[in-house]
Amino acid sequence: MMDNRRMYGMVFVLALALGGCATTPPAEETTGWLVEKVVEVEPADAVRIRNQSGPFLAGLSAQSAAENMIIAYQYLGITLVTVHPDGRYILRRGGDPAVPVSGRKPAAATRRAPWDTVGTFSIVGYDPETEEVGVAVQSRVFSVGNGVIWGEAGVGVVATQAVVDVSYGPQALALLREGYSPAEVVERVLAADPNPDPERWSIEGRQFSVMDGRGEVATHTGPRASDWAGHRVGRYTSAQGNILAGPAVVDDMVTAFENTTGHLSQRLVAALEAGQAAGGDTRGMQSAALLIVKEDGGVWLNNDVVLRLHVDDHAEPIAELRRLVEMAAERRARRRR
Repeated sequence: MMDNRRMYGMVFVLALALGGCATTPPAEETTGWLVEKVVEVEPADAVRIRNQSGPFLAGLSAQSAAENMIIAYQYLGITLVTVHPDGRYILRRGGDPAVPVSGRKPAAATRRAPWDTVGTFSIVGYDPETEEVGVAVQSRVFSVGNGVIWGEAGVGVVATQAVVDVSYGPQALALLREGYSPAEVVERVLAADPNPDPERWSIEGRQFSVMDGRGEVATHTGPRASDWAGHRVGRYTSAQGNILAGPAVVDDMVTAFENTTGHLSQRLVAALEAGQAAGGDTRGMQSAALLIVKEDGGVWLNNDVVLRLHVDDHAEPIAELRRLVEMAAERRARRRR
């Protein structure tokens, strides 16, 4: 066990890290710490502590969750465990076991959320030479492609993520089909959102990107998308993500897309690789997917899908997606001979 002086030193460091939003622990509870209030936990594999006024105090990765919903967190080399109804949690170093306060139960607010926020990073891109348009994604959720990537030849592609409403995909494509610009599509989709679950699944957390069949793009990141969240628009591309290591993820994705040669699929995967190298999804990796469309661009008759790939559960999903993309490139080369 560490002595009180050492513990107070850890508490002081943590107080600085949280921007002074916590109060000093009472003398009789030297292993405790007080925050204003634990308001929200999202998604299933991550947690954020924020105060009652709204700003998030820290982004913390969940390490474990027991049946009693006590969750352990890692922040700045200190394990934070057992958030209590009064806002107290216990400090221990590294991997030391959780030591809950005797007689107290964890707050309901610390329970794992009943959904998987589609925290992810994605890239939409257009190749003016081939007139192909595509979208690629990676995330620490199972089968991310089923909820994020949408596309229609001659119309465009959409990435729907964060506090996601998957209907944004079909809605956006329908509006593009009617002739609206990507910026108008973003505006109209948001305006039509009834926000049916504002407490648990708020419209303010939505993130989505819309690219038309000519490479024009518009992207929206809501103010409550899980930290870090943001996007960057480049030439014929946009990279976006949430629960990321930081803005370098999307910046490096755009740079990689713009500076990579080869087929659109190779450029999209290069962007995912760059995003992962910059820190990617802070929860890790699990699945990846890619979709490229063009009218009659597929291998078979009346096939508008140039390439559709899903890696639903893999230790290295981007590497596996790269392997599949290169296999597809070899097949394209053989067909041209």
